[in-house]
Amino acid sequence: MIMINGKSFRTSKPQDLDQKLVALTGHGQHEVQALLSAGPSLAARVLMPYLGKHEGEPAPDLNELANDIAADPDAIGAIAKLYALPADTVEELVAQ
Repeated sequence: MIMINGKSFRTSKPQDLDQKLVALTGHGQHEVQALLSAGPSLAARVLMPYLGKHEGEPAPDLNELANDIAADPDAIGAIAKLYALPADTVEELVAQ
């Protein structure tokens, strides 16, 4: 579960995360930190592989998700934690 701008989203890690991330962003998991630093639009794409996999829950609209991420100062840190980035990296991303 992740909270973005007061909205709860159920999350689950896909088995083919790297492939999905490359399809959405053109970059793999090893570049997540840079993608999260690039703004809410790319951060939304980084989050998408984790969303919309539960019965009755469609994936959120990408633009709406980007707007929610932009409005929530804790969103980038929460997404970084999904990717298990080190705590100091999460702190660095949140401080930007």
